[in-house]
Amino acid sequence: MTTVIGVDVGGTFTDLVLHDAATGEIRVAKQPTTPSAPERGVLAAVDAAVPADLLARCRHFVHGTTVGLNALLERRGATVGLITTAGFRDVLEIRRGDRDDPYDLFWTPPPPLVPRRLRLEVTERVAADGSVACALEPEDVRRAAEAFAAEGVDAVAIVLVNSYANPAHEARAAELLRQAGFAGPVSLSHEVSGEYREYERTCTTVVDAFVRHRMGPYLHNLDRELRARGFAGELLVTRSGGGALALAEAAARPFETILSGPVAGAAATARLAASLGPSLGIGTAVAADVGGTSFDTALIEDGRLPLLYQGEVVGLPLQSPWVDVRSVGAGGGSVAYADAGGLLRVGPRSAGADPGPACYQRGGTEPTVTDAALHLGMIPAATSPAASNCPRTRRPARWRRSRARPASTAWTRSRWAWSGSPPRTWPRPCAA
Repeated sequence: MTTVIGVDVGGTFTDLVLHDAATGEIRVAKQPTTPSAPERGVLAAVDAAVPADLLARCRHFVHGTTVGLNALLERRGATVGLITTAGFRDVLEIRRGDRDDPYDLFWTPPPPLVPRRLRLEVTERVAADGSVACALEPEDVRRAAEAFAAEGVDAVAIVLVNSYANPAHEARAAELLRQAGFAGPVSLSHEVSGEYREYERTCTTVVDAFVRHRMGPYLHNLDRELRARGFAGELLVTRSGGGALALAEAAARPFETILSGPVAGAAATARLAASLGPSLGIGTAVAADVGGTSFDTALIEDGRLPLLYQGEVVGLPLQSPWVDVRSVGAGGGSVAYADAGGLLRVGPRSAGADPGPACYQRGGTEPTVTDAALHLGMIPAATSPAASNCPRTRRPARWRRSRARPASTAWTRSRWAWSGSPPRTWPRPCAA
């Protein structure tokens, strides 16, 4: 009989569930996510719900996270530099030379994660059969290191042509980069992907570098603090392709945790559909996960997860097994704004947990999906004495109906607008 803890770190809240198999007891906790150091939110949930004796008996600490996904959705990650073979500097912008939607006349590709000034070329060439056609020029790597230092680059992706067939030049480039003084994370394409197709391999490696800068320290800090609290079991991180990774694997291959949180929910839906299907005739189910930053869905058929051999998130391909979860940057904390043409837009930028939606009264001033839901009465009003600090949902007195553009507010060209700064009498959202 074992004790298992499951934790999901979202953009706004961190949720914990503990199951003690010996007694059948279930404990739950919810704490605000701490974006600057996500492990603090996890540890706060552990301290709130898990006594020391239960933590010591815990065999598995299973961890799902959207830290990497949210970083990609909001483009808030490391400043990444790219070292690539001469002549392949613009692979990230040329892509496959096609369009995601051939019928959308206004479609534009997502901007590359690495701006052109940080995509630097080195002289070298490995042929498709692995033979060396042109030796690596060390001085080019040293110049790239100097340029990265001047630009404040946090992480570097090294992607050399045909390195999946012969990784010697990539390994040597990483060695030269370290010798030149670069101390940040380095992602090598032959270790991250090891597959052909230059655009997909380059994109996968850049994404890995983009999230590695944040995921590595976060996972190691979490493991250290859990051990200090008496946890002696195994820390596992759910994987984008299903299953879970050990801590060392997740830290070494952080791009495989991009859909860690959403896939855990899809896996639970698949198991539920498989167990209830024969008795209730449920053959197909839809998993939906509304978080603080993203909205994630998956179609479950015959109780099985939909598995792909290449994933894609926000238009970026990833060479990794991938549960087919579709994510859009529109969650509870997604910020509403008027674009250059005056049209109302929502997301992908999120208010997150700090400061959070304006109605949380924690310093947020921008309108979010949660604020709109509270204003429209979609969030349940407090009715019990225990929730007496959550007044009944109502439109604040300072709100006004307006079709004109308010003087100092982000609620432009929308049906409802507040006058000036957010009201001090926001009704607080609370659990019903």
